Amino acid sequence: MAASTLASGRRRPFVMRASGLFGAAAMCALIVGSAQAENRADPVAAAAPDPLYNPPAVGDRDFSTGALADPAATPAPAATAPAQSQPPAPELTNLAPLPAAVMATLGDPAFKLSQGDRDALKTFYAARQGAPFWISNDRFTDKAEAAKARIAKAAEDGLDPKAFKLPAPPADATPSEVAQAEIRMSVAALAYGRQAWGGRITPSSISPLVTAQPTPFDAQAALASLDQSHDVAATLDGFNPQHPQFQELRKLLAAARGAQGEVQELPRIPAGKLLEPGGEDPRVPALRKRLGLSGAPDDLYYDSELEQAVVAFQKQNKIGASGLVNKVTIRALNAGSHPRGDAELIELNMERWRWMPRDLGAKHVFVDIPVFRLHIMEDGRSTYDTRVIVGKATNQTPVFSDEIDHIVVNPYWNVPSTIALKEMQGSSLRGFEVVDSRGRKVEDFSWEDVKANRVRIRQPPGERNALGHIKFMFPNKHSVYLHDTSSRSLFEKSARAMSHGCVRVDRPLEFADALSGDQGLSGSKLKSMIGGKERSLTLSRKIPVHLTYFTAWVDPNGKLETRDDLYGLDGRLRLALRGEPLPPLPKDEAPRVIAKPKPKPKPAPAPEETVASAVPAPAPERPKSVNWIHRLFGVDSR
Repeated sequence: MAASTLASGRRRPFVMRASGLFGAAAMCALIVGSAQAENRADPVAAAAPDPLYNPPAVGDRDFSTGALADPAATPAPAATAPAQSQPPAPELTNLAPLPAAVMATLGDPAFKLSQGDRDALKTFYAARQGAPFWISNDRFTDKAEAAKARIAKAAEDGLDPKAFKLPAPPADATPSEVAQAEIRMSVAALAYGRQAWGGRITPSSISPLVTAQPTPFDAQAALASLDQSHDVAATLDGFNPQHPQFQELRKLLAAARGAQGEVQELPRIPAGKLLEPGGEDPRVPALRKRLGLSGAPDDLYYDSELEQAVVAFQKQNKIGASGLVNKVTIRALNAGSHPRGDAELIELNMERWRWMPRDLGAKHVFVDIPVFRLHIMEDGRSTYDTRVIVGKATNQTPVFSDEIDHIVVNPYWNVPSTIALKEMQGSSLRGFEVVDSRGRKVEDFSWEDVKANRVRIRQPPGERNALGHIKFMFPNKHSVYLHDTSSRSLFEKSARAMSHGCVRVDRPLEFADALSGDQGLSGSKLKSMIGGKERSLTLSRKIPVHLTYFTAWVDPNGKLETRDDLYGLDGRLRLALRGEPLPPLPKDEAPRVIAKPKPKPKPAPAPEETVASAVPAPAPERPKSVNWIHRLFGVDSR
C-alpha cells in the first residue's frame, strides 16, 4: 500500500491481480469444511478462504504491489468438485490386512498423534474402509513423493521444514509397517497444511491486543482435497494465503536469504538537535554512510546530495519528505541500521498474513496502522484512502478484523473509567456530565463510583466533542471504532500515533461517501443530521474492517518497504517463531482513586483575634482548572 503515492482523501483506483491462482482443490475443500470445523475442538486457528476471482486485464495494476498482470502466467490447475467433510464412519467389517492395519494403528494409543489429528484420520480412513492413498504395492506413490518434495520446500513459504517429519519408505511389506508409513505421510501433510493455512503462532500470544482469529483448519476437508488432487504440490501450495502481498513477500524471501550473509552493520545516528540542509553537524558523516553515500570523514556539511538521499529515505518510510532529520527520521534510520536481515522481517509479515481472513470482503476497510493510512477496497481496487491517527505505544490500536454495522451521528463520548481515573481526577468536568446506568444525570458522586462503573462520565454531542460529529461502529471486545475529531491540524504530522486506541479519520464525511454512500448514507446526508441529539444509523450491508500491522510491504516496483515497528511487536513475534519464551508485557498501573486529604482541625481562636475574625478575609484566588483534554488529545484537540 504505497501510501506516499496517495494524497489524503484522494480517490485513486488500483487493480488487484491474481498473483498465481492457488490449488483449487485445497481451497474448495476448506471453504466447505470451515463451518463444521468451527464447532470441533481443533486447537489451531486459521482463516476463511478467498472466493475465486477473475484475473484483471493485461496491464492492469495491483493495488498491493503495483505489479502488472502477467499474460504469460501459467494457469492454475482446474478446480475439482468441492470436497465435503466426511459423514459418520460406516461399519468396518472383513477388511483386508492392510486397511485393517491402518484402522488398528489409528486406534492404538501407543501410536503418538494429537487427538484432533487422530479423530480426523479415523473418520477419513473409515469412510474409505481403511484403504491407503499414499501407498500402493507397499511403496510410496508418485503423489506421495511429490507431496514430500513440496513439504520439504516449506522454507520457501516462511515455514520451518524441520517441523514436518516426512516418513521414510516402509522398512518391510508387513501390513503394520506399511500402515504406519501411510499414516505418517498423512500426518506430515496435515501439519504442513495447518501451518501454511493459519500460521505457526496463536496471535494473542504475542499481545492481548493482537486478536486476529483465523477460522479453524478443517483436517478432514484437507485430507479429502489431497486425496482428490491431480496436482498435490499445487494443492499443498493452495493452503498458503493467496493475497498478493503474501505472494510478493514470498518472491522476495529467497533473494533476501541469499543476501543475508552480505548484511553489514550500518552506523547508528545519535540523537541531537534538528539536522537541516545547509548546516554543519558532526553526525553528517555517519548519516552519509548510513544512506550509502561517500564522503570524507571530516566533511560535516549537509549538502544537496545528502538531502536528496534523506528525502528518498523519508518517502520510502512514509515519514514526511522534508529533508529535515528529526527524531522520527533518526528512529527510522536506526531501526534499519542493525543486520536483522530482511529475510527474517519478511517471515514475520508472512506469518501475519496467515492470520488474516482469506476473504477480506469484496468491499472492505483496510487500516494500515504503521503508516497511519486507511483504504477502502472494492473488488481489489483502492477506491478511497485517507490519513488516520492511531493509538500511541502506551494505548495501542488493536489488530483484528470485524464488520462495520452502524454509524452514529452527534455521538456522546462515554469516557472509559480508566481514562477518567488517570486523566480527569482533580480537573474540571466542565462540558461533561455524570450519569448512572440508565443515563440519568447524577450530581453527587465519588471517584469510587466511577471506578466501580456505578456511574460514567460522558461528553455531550457538540463542536467540542472529542469524537467530532460522527463515528463508525464495529462493536468489539476492545471498544474501539473509527471516528471524527475536531482537531484537523494533527493530521499534518508525519507520525500520528497519538490516540488512546481508536482510529481517528481525516475527512470523515468523504470517508462516509465512499463507505456507505451506496447504502443511502452519504456524507451529505450525514452532514444534514449534524447538530441535535445522537442518532444511530444501521447499515443495510455490513462492511468488513481490518485493523492491520505489517512492518514489511512490497512497493509498486517490487522493492521491500520496511515500516516502523510502532508497538515493538516484531521482537516478540521473532522470539515466538524461534520457540523462545516471551518477556512479560509491561503491566498498566491500575487506576487509583486519589484519596482526599483529611482537613486539619482548626485551632481555637485567641481572645485578641476574636474581633479581627469578624472582619471578612479576602477571598483566596481560585486556582485555574487544568485542561486535561489537552493532555489527552493534543494542545488543540479534544
